[in-house]
Formats: sequence, structure tokens, C-alpha cells
Amino acid sequence: MKLGVEEASAYLCLLTSTDQSNVTSSGGFNSIMNYSGLTRSEAKKAVRNLAKHGLVENLPVERARARTVPRHRLPIHDNRSTLAAKEREVVEALGAGQQPTNTSMINAAQRAASKGYIEKRSDGWHIIEHTNKVAFIPNSFVRAKEGHSPLYRLVNNGELGPIMLAAELYELQNLMDDRGVPPELIRGYFKSAGEKRVGMYKLHYLEDGRSYQDEKTKETNTIVMAHRHRWRTLDLWDCLRTLDAAHITEWAVYSANGKPPGADRHAFNRPQRPLGVLRNGRHVITTPESRPAFLAYLLWCLKSKGRDHLSRPLSALIEEWRDKSPVIAIENTSVAHVEGISILRMVNRAATENTSVWHRDLCRECEKAFFFAETVARDIFPQISDIMKEISRSSILEEAIST
Repeated sequence: MKLGVEEASAYLCLLTSTDQSNVTSSGGFNSIMNYSGLTRSEAKKAVRNLAKHGLVENLPVERARARTVPRHRLPIHDNRSTLAAKEREVVEALGAGQQPTNTSMINAAQRAASKGYIEKRSDGWHIIEHTNKVAFIPNSFVRAKEGHSPLYRLVNNGELGPIMLAAELYELQNLMDDRGVPPELIRGYFKSAGEKRVGMYKLHYLEDGRSYQDEKTKETNTIVMAHRHRWRTLDLWDCLRTLDAAHITEWAVYSANGKPPGADRHAFNRPQRPLGVLRNGRHVITTPESRPAFLAYLLWCLKSKGRDHLSRPLSALIEEWRDKSPVIAIENTSVAHVEGISILRMVNRAATENTSVWHRDLCRECEKAFFFAETVARDIFPQISDIMKEISRSSILEEAIST
């Protein structure tokens, strides 16, 4: 019997109710129903199926209506090959502080090492403590303060693939080092589709895709996204479109200038300056990237539509920007080749120290981009200072609309 949407969602609901061990869960059928939208019968059947596969163990509960008592145990699974009797004997001996001495025990130790249970160091053999490779899925993915959670929406979608892809993306995401899912694994491309001169700088209107010439046909083609990873999830792009449409994933766009090295059409340069965040193709106004991205758009409007266009209310300009959702890069005229790259990241994020450090770094990065755009704008439109003051009162554009 294969496990499906009901079992996956029930497992995540139980997981979000675990204690610090991430093993013992106080979650019951009511929490599964509330968080995922499953009916009581569906929740019970899902837990039974999980138990049959050894993914959940039911615990005895004396007070059935108590809210905080342990109800289930979610065992930690060890995917390493089972040890043979002689190999287990070696591991147990190491646990007791005894090193293998004769040839038979040393050969058994080497076999146990090949299975990942022990390793040889300069001072002898040592046991490798088993650790699960985990995905830090935030509780907000399962339970929402208002409305339906991302998990609830995916269960309503009815397909297992997007749920499994979301878990896989959480496992791969590294905000501290890569700003999201490492672009080596998956990324989007942007190319310059138009430009306007602003003194010593140029504004570049970026659109999806990168153009390349096919070596065999010599035809010019476009690549919009690419990946280099053995995904556990089948139908990657279909599942990713579902996550995008449900606002579970978003794409942070950065400039990545310069022609990629070599003839690899999938290559890319390092992300440089933030250009905005797109969620289902529209700019997000609740992220630090929104302010420099919006200011770059105002510069584009100034050069293409004139100063009168910027006399409109700020809220109207922001709504226009969101409706069109252009990606505008500001670069020095000496930059010969302008490109953009988008980094995939999850909308709901765990409240960890790493996330806090990433967010502080991101805010500093966006402040630099914001004042860089202001410097470019002041040379041709001194009145930008008034708009700057209005935007600067808030850290995100959503606050600027409401004030």
C-alpha cells in the first residue's frame, strides 16, 4: 500500500506537535483535522497506515481528552544497512571501550565502517552516532494564525508531489550561505530587454530567460529556469508551479552581471544586488527587497513617462508597480553584460538564530541598494527626496500604502 496526501499531511501535523526531541507528539486527530482539513475518519485511517509502515507508534493515553499528553511516537529511522552478527559484536565492543585486535574482528570492523556505523581515526576505531538528515519545516507551514496554512492549501490541491517537494526544498534551503535553495541546484534567469541612460548609469528592464545559440542548429533559444539535482520529487516543474501559485515559494531576483564562463548555457555568475522578490510572478511588498526594487521602477517611469507620472499618490504608484511587476536593474555604464538570476526560497521560515542573522544581513544589503538607487535618482530628479522620505518612514512598502 502506498502512502498518499492524507498520510503525509497527518505526519506533518503530528510532527508540529512534538516536544524538543522531535519524537514524542501530543498531537491527536483534532489537530490533524484542524491543520490539514482532513475529516476524522481520514485522519484515523492515515495514522493507522503510518503505524503499519512503522512511521508512527501509538502511545497509551489514560486521559483521552487531555491536550498535552503524549499520544504518538515518531521513530527516528536509520537507513543504514543492517549489521551482521560479527559486525554488531564489534560495534558493541567499541561501545564498551574495546578495540578490535584479531584479523576476524578487524575485517568485521571494516565492513561495519563501510555501512557507516564506525570509522577509523588516528587513535583507533570510533562509533559514528546516527543523526537523521532533517528538514527544518516551520510550524507556520502546518498551522496558521489566520486563514488556512500552506499545508491545508496543498491538501486541498489533492496531490502528494507538491507536499513532498516542499519538504525537500526545506531540506535544501540554506538562507545563511545561499539566500535560499542553492542556485547550483535550481535557479531562474533574467536578460536585459531594454535600457535607458541615466548619467553615468543605465537602467535595464529585465525579462524572464537567457538567450543562447544552439551549437548544432545555430538557432537562438531561450532558457528560463534550470536545475542540476537528483530530485526525489517527480514532475518537478509541475509541482513547483503548484507551490508558486499557492504562495508557498518565492523567487528573490538579483543582478548577476557578466557573461557566464565557457559555453555552458546553464552557467551563472554570483548574485550581486537585490532587484525584488516575485511571488507567483508579482512583486512582494512585505520584504526588504521591495523598497530598492520600487525605487528602481520609479526611475524607469521617470525616463519613460516623464516627471508628471511621479506626481501621483504613492499608493497608486506602488499598485501600478505590483500590477506590472517589472524587474529593473541599475548598473554603471561600464558593465558590458547585464543579467539577473532568481533564487528560490520558501515563504514560511523557521524562527531560528540563522534566520535572524540572514534577515539582518538582507536588510543591510537592501539598504545599500536603496540608497544607491537614490543617489542615481537625485542627479536627474531632485524631487525624489520627497518620495524617499515617504518610503523611508517604513521598512516595507506595505506600511507605506497604509500610512
